[in-house]
Amino acid sequence: GIRINAKFDVMLAAYLLDSSDSGTDLSKLIGAHLGVPHKGEDAAAEILALAEKQDRRMREEGSSGLYFEIEFPLAYLLFDMETAGFRVDTAGLAEYSEKLGALAAVYEENIQLMAGREFNPNSPKQLGETLFEHMKLPPPRGAKTKTGWSTAVDVLEKLADYHPIIDTVFDYRRVTKLKSTYCDGLYGVADENGLVHTNFNQTVTATGRLSSTEPNLQNIPVRNEDGKEIRKAFIPDDGCEFFSADYSQIELRIMAHLSEDPHMIEAFNEEQDIHAATAAKIYKEPLEGVTREQRS
Repeated sequence: GIRINAKFDVMLAAYLLDSSDSGTDLSKLIGAHLGVPHKGEDAAAEILALAEKQDRRMREEGSSGLYFEIEFPLAYLLFDMETAGFRVDTAGLAEYSEKLGALAAVYEENIQLMAGREFNPNSPKQLGETLFEHMKLPPPRGAKTKTGWSTAVDVLEKLADYHPIIDTVFDYRRVTKLKSTYCDGLYGVADENGLVHTNFNQTVTATGRLSSTEPNLQNIPVRNEDGKEIRKAFIPDDGCEFFSADYSQIELRIMAHLSEDPHMIEAFNEEQDIHAATAAKIYKEPLEGVTREQRS
């Protein structure tokens, strides 16, 4: 219930002055900006001096507007979003976790039948010994390491044509990751109201995007049916709907603005498909005559 009415944030300022430095280490920030070691006895005075120095630098570099009008108010907005949380269907997650567990057990049994021995496919050591020593599959380059056998994806992919056990290992890994990371992971962090409260990090990515941690809600799988089942677990509150929005060709629009290229500007101003417009110029075709392959 406490809402801090702050006026300045040294971590956000450090990020704007150098986006490769997330600025979470206060002693490092004080040393870098003030040129003195962080003593800690008078931390408040040091932070105030740091803030004043950063404020001056941002004004000199022209980033004060970005800081006070966008980044700083955004911190409060993100706090409200984190507090509100995302609703998840915990019963649906538990049910799907059970299904995935049963599927993983089938894959594990098949792996052991194909290998002709009992072992734990989750153990890279046991899997490596099974594939290369017990089954005598030809070890590709990079399979032998100082600590034993590697069972990384790039190593196993080279063995896919030698034995069907490899594809089954990939299926097993996919299913167990979905179960542990997503089903059980999301279920475990949901509160008693079925809400998941992630942390949105404003000062992590060098590109200025947000990142999300504990849990990471930005890498929920979507490409296959399994991933879509996980996504279905996110449900809007009563009377609400999910709304998805994305920038249209943001990098190309910036490129058009900076380069002042007349063809790109014309295509955007006339709301043309920029890739089709580019293909039309390359293939000397009318825009409406561009094929899907040419656009690609």
